[in-house]
Amino acid sequence: MGFLRTLLALSVVLDHLGGGYGDHLVGGRLAVQLFYVISGFLISYVLTATDHYQGAVGKFYANRALRLFPIYLAVAALTLTAHIVSGGSFFRIYASLPFSAELFLVISNIIIFGQDWLMFFGIRDSALAFTGSFANSDVPLYKGLLVPQAWTLGVEMSFYLVAPFVLRSPRRLLALLAASLVLRAVLIATGIGRSDPWTYRFFPTELALFLIGSLSHQVLLPRMKAWTQRVKRLPELGTGILFLYVLVHFSVGINPTVRDGLAVLLFAALLPLAFLFQSRHRLDKAIGELSYPLYICHMLVIMAFSWLMHGLQEQQPMLFAAMAITGCIGVSAVLNYLIADPLERLRSRLRSAGGRDTAQPAGDARPRSQTATPAQPMGTIRRVP
Repeated sequence: MGFLRTLLALSVVLDHLGGGYGDHLVGGRLAVQLFYVISGFLISYVLTATDHYQGAVGKFYANRALRLFPIYLAVAALTLTAHIVSGGSFFRIYASLPFSAELFLVISNIIIFGQDWLMFFGIRDSALAFTGSFANSDVPLYKGLLVPQAWTLGVEMSFYLVAPFVLRSPRRLLALLAASLVLRAVLIATGIGRSDPWTYRFFPTELALFLIGSLSHQVLLPRMKAWTQRVKRLPELGTGILFLYVLVHFSVGINPTVRDGLAVLLFAALLPLAFLFQSRHRLDKAIGELSYPLYICHMLVIMAFSWLMHGLQEQQPMLFAAMAITGCIGVSAVLNYLIADPLERLRSRLRSAGGRDTAQPAGDARPRSQTATPAQPMGTIRRVP
């Protein structure tokens, strides 16, 4: 599961590099949605298969915050510094905004919440207004985000808010899943759900993906464990199938919408095997730890490389892309070493406090564990407007 999460993060990096690289691996949008599925699986594991957060919702929220915010805030601060040094156009965006929009951007840049909803707002007649799309705006609001891809964290955090009250109740889980799917069908039928940002940035419809992942954990994982007792290499086989699919996704010659839907179902069906694979292989877990910082830092790294190597970017785009990806991976490793690893000790104590430490949580699209138990997902991903 770890290597798969990092491949999905790389899908987003390639998408944001431009130059047609977005047609490699699974692409940015589908990578984001597959991360939602993975996050649903892992958060279901954390909340229903461990004792860490029984009757301690606040502890669950604190643990999520400790995983998400430190790396995010570090990258946001570095990005702000880069904009100050460069004297670029970032601050001119704010100069052309009404106060309400400035406040919206400043607050969402700090607390993350609201960055996904920002995609549905714009500036009309010098006022902040709900326009239904970031494209329908006199001023592009998303350009005022320090970490523009972090809007997916807003979607993830909305899921974290409801997860403790939903995932332990099969009835609530299935009811919300049905409601989310029906809402998506209605929006598609009316035409609203066919265009960005409604396609994958609207939490009420994306909730179905998280819940599908949760069902994969609660329904399929026990069965996969039993089958693995008879077929020892089943986790390796399932993980290999998912890995190969990520490589050949764009070669599947069917309707793109149908193809993406089948990809979601394939991942949901085989995620339990990828989870079991990670519990067997420490290297897979270690690779997966790069997924969240890679996702959060890559736009800053690409921007820095573009400033420093603009000529190389134009003359040898493939070499530039290779160097930028290498830089993203290097910065991700540094962020883990300086921030995530030290904080993991605090998060581990928080998980263990007041409960039996019977199993280590695998995390979200971002938790981390010091045991061989599968680590946390990277959360979310997505395509910058």
